[in-house]
Amino acid sequence: MLKVPWVGACEVLGEEVVTFFAGRIANTWITPYQRYLGDDLLPDEPAEAKAVKRNSGKYTMIDGNLFRHGYTRPVLICI
Repeated sequence: MLKVPWVGACEVLGEEVVTFFAGRIANTWITPYQRYLGDDLLPDEPAEAKAVKRNSGKYTMIDGNLFRHGYTRPVLICI
C-alpha cells in the first residue's frame, strides 16, 4: 500500500507520460507478504497465515518494496 502519493514519468513512443496515484493499491498476492514482513501482521485465515509464514523466508522488504531471493541474481523485484 502506498504511504504517500506517487508521481512517475516515463517516455512512451517519444512522448513523456506522467502518472499520478494518490489512492490505495488493490490487494494482490504480494499484500500478505508485505504486511507480514513490514508490519508483522498475518492474514485472518489460519491456512493462509501458515502459508505466508512458511514462504516469507523467500522474500525481503527493501524501502517498502518486496523482493524475492533469486538463484541467478541476489534479489528479484516482485511486481
